Amino acid sequence: MDSLQKKLQREIQQQPNLQIEKSASWGLPVEVVNISYTTIKRTTMDILMKMMLMTIDKLPIADPKRIAEFLAVDSLFAEDLLGKMKRADMVKERKDVLELTAKGIEQLQSGIYEQPPEQKEIIMYYSSCHENILCEEKEELLQKKIEPFHLAKKQTHKLKDLDEETLRNALLSAEVEMSEGTLQIVLDKIDAAAHISKQLIPCIEFSVYNHVEDMRFTRVWNTLLDQWDEQLEKLIDQEKPTK
Repeated sequence: MDSLQKKLQREIQQQPNLQIEKSASWGLPVEVVNISYTTIKRTTMDILMKMMLMTIDKLPIADPKRIAEFLAVDSLFAEDLLGKMKRADMVKERKDVLELTAKGIEQLQSGIYEQPPEQKEIIMYYSSCHENILCEEKEELLQKKIEPFHLAKKQTHKLKDLDEETLRNALLSAEVEMSEGTLQIVLDKIDAAAHISKQLIPCIEFSVYNHVEDMRFTRVWNTLLDQWDEQLEKLIDQEKPTK
């Protein structure tokens, strides 16, 4: 922490018009949260699945063995593929005959196989001072016994106040979606964001004086984000005069 503070001091003082008047360390209160969500995997439909869907659509067939005979494929392979399509809600049985669902028709026409949603979870950090999810859980965090940020208690925004769009943006920033070749994984639904624990993230604050412009301002280094934190700087500067 001391070596980091000295490094940041040197960075600020590289500008000859800036003077550091004082510095301090404190902890940014964050909540460790678990976000539950589902993703959908999409791939280009293979030719056998297309042929099976077309066969079911055109012929009154109930037995997968007949489909296998019609397409000249192994019956076990056809049964396995049919089970997969049923689980994906592409095919259903009605009056002892297989038929395509609306979803099956749509996927056949598009040529894209959409697998059933997968349930997933991710651990992230929420800050009421930022009114936002900051980032994904990190394996190693800078640890130090420090006092909490003195302006944190004034922030009334709560985890429950986060809307779905904010949670979605946080998940997208964590790259829960991906696209590679014919494979695409997309975010489907966000189920919940649940509190796990609280933590203090060490931050380094500098009170800086610009003697050319005759003004004072704050710089804050957030060790969780590993960068200068404009939101925290703004909160502090709003509480004190600039001169």
